[in-house]
Amino acid sequence: MDTGLQNRINESISRAYKGNLNTDALMRLVNDCLDHSPDKKIIHQFLDLAHIQSVAKIITEAKVTEEWLERIVRLIHLSQYHTGTMIEQRAKRYGDKTVFNMIRGDDLHTLSYSDLWLKIQMTGKALSVLDRTEKPSVIGLLTYNQLNGVLVDLACLSFGIRVIPIPLNSTSEHLSFILKQSEVTHIFVGGKTAIRLWNEVHHNYDILVIALNDTSLIQGKVMDWEIFFENRDRSQNFDVDQRMSYVPMDRTQTIMYTSGSTANPKGITFNQSNIISKRFARALALPDFGSEDIFLCYLPLFHTFGRYFELMGSIFWGATYSFAESPAFNSLLKDFPIVNPSIFISIPKRWVQLYEMLEKQLDMDSEDNETIETKLKSITGRNLKWGLSAAGYLDPDIFKFYQSHGVNVLSGYGMTEATGGITMTPPTEYIIDSVGIALPGITLKIAYDGELCLKGSYVTD
Repeated sequence: MDTGLQNRINESISRAYKGNLNTDALMRLVNDCLDHSPDKKIIHQFLDLAHIQSVAKIITEAKVTEEWLERIVRLIHLSQYHTGTMIEQRAKRYGDKTVFNMIRGDDLHTLSYSDLWLKIQMTGKALSVLDRTEKPSVIGLLTYNQLNGVLVDLACLSFGIRVIPIPLNSTSEHLSFILKQSEVTHIFVGGKTAIRLWNEVHHNYDILVIALNDTSLIQGKVMDWEIFFENRDRSQNFDVDQRMSYVPMDRTQTIMYTSGSTANPKGITFNQSNIISKRFARALALPDFGSEDIFLCYLPLFHTFGRYFELMGSIFWGATYSFAESPAFNSLLKDFPIVNPSIFISIPKRWVQLYEMLEKQLDMDSEDNETIETKLKSITGRNLKWGLSAAGYLDPDIFKFYQSHGVNVLSGYGMTEATGGITMTPPTEYIIDSVGIALPGITLKIAYDGELCLKGSYVTD
């Protein structure tokens, strides 16, 4: 082990939190990590440094984003830094800090980073009990956003079990197509919509269902979540470090399906390199995001923005992900003052609804900015600073309204094939009718026929 390099990384982490690190020191350090090929643990330690907010700010202000990210991506591959590595690392760094807020009525329940990692390990053990044949398990997830579904997803990603989040807006025909194509062996089902969908197709499949909710309503071979979770005690030879060491970086880890409006759903494959490199790239595009941020999240976890930007992004930054109790607008209005989010990512409709609500309560043409901002804070909580509007058109006047009243709403464009975002308007640099510039780590080209071509470490094959 290169103790000299390790000591330099430790010192740099300390300096990063004190705010007295510089670009030259960081670039020397990343180059030395590549040149000296230290063991994985030292590289992981460096990648822990690289997630710190002040480091992203230093790199972006020095305009060496692409050079830095190219080296980071190489280190991710070299050291086998995957989802499980990242979550374990965050648990050690952030400990008792809240990773998840869960709203039930007017009550707020929380889960810490250390407890999340413990639950992920337990879930991984329980999943290993299901794996009793020569054929590896393929886990389907058909559920609304809820903690136990997230535990299954993160355990699969942490220990190299293929996982398939299935859109709740699927038809029964599309669900059948997804189950057959992805060869799901076990499916976790939660919520009324998911139960209805499964019950429509269950007679065609000999698949074990693990019920996240309402066990008695689900047809077929069903196991209750509590029984599944308790079965972890039957796990034999489940060594966390060993399992994590087997996780491949470039093999298909998960498949996400896009809606098939004119044909069958399209399955987009992701490996660990796609997932992790995108987190470092997005952080460099948003250097003002960090561990003190709180997300209020309602976007479905079977879509890239909900799963990768909000869920994985929150964990990457060491921030807090808040499960909205419901995606309904009135429910979100209840949730805002409970969690006081600093970040809210949404389709355009929610930003319009918030604006229209203000219009009904105030004379927007005559009220001063302070009155409008006070009212906006009373609705969204006292801390909302950042927003993103994507997956649809939002009038430039709405963008500019929020930006002039303390909420920096950004515009963006993405595709599932790019592990989410492709472009985004840089903070404070909104341009009317623009979806921004390319995110770090992705190269864009318009072909002769107008098709957008893209490549990069987080663009899927």
